[in-house]
Amino acid sequence: MTLIENFFTSQDYRQAPEPIGWDPLKEQDALQDAQLLDCRVCPTANRAALLFDMRTASYYPTGNSALLVVHGLQSFHWSGAPQQQQLMAFSVMSSRPSGVAGGGLRLELEFFPDGDHSVSGDRADFYLLEAHGIPEAPPSYPGRDLDQVRHELPSWTSDCTVLQSATTSGR
Repeated sequence: MTLIENFFTSQDYRQAPEPIGWDPLKEQDALQDAQLLDCRVCPTANRAALLFDMRTASYYPTGNSALLVVHGLQSFHWSGAPQQQQLMAFSVMSSRPSGVAGGGLRLELEFFPDGDHSVSGDRADFYLLEAHGIPEAPPSYPGRDLDQVRHELPSWTSDCTVLQSATTSGR
């Protein structure tokens, strides 16, 4: 069993059976309409990860989740306005990858409603995943709390299969 969290805690890149079709580490707006679910930062291991729900993503007909892992973390920044609803999806409106000094990556994301995120580091790995045991469609959030929708979402403890992957390392 492979948990999504295993890709965050591992230092190694795990190549998928096939390369990614739309590479968000190279192509602008490749993550359009993906929904950001959660982020983790581990200063001790010098890495961060962003967990996405891909069931609404524009350019990925397969896969229901994705994980972006940034190694050699240089910066991690979120800003957004307070929201009135208890739960809501933050959908990627724009994603812009760019290089940083020393060959790393910086990724800037803009979300609807009103959110901005940027992360940069020495290396980034992206995994398009099939999280097992979640429905085909994302949950409806209005009037529900996290405990009521948790079983309908990919999570760090979801068992998964890697469908496609990409990395900025020279492997």
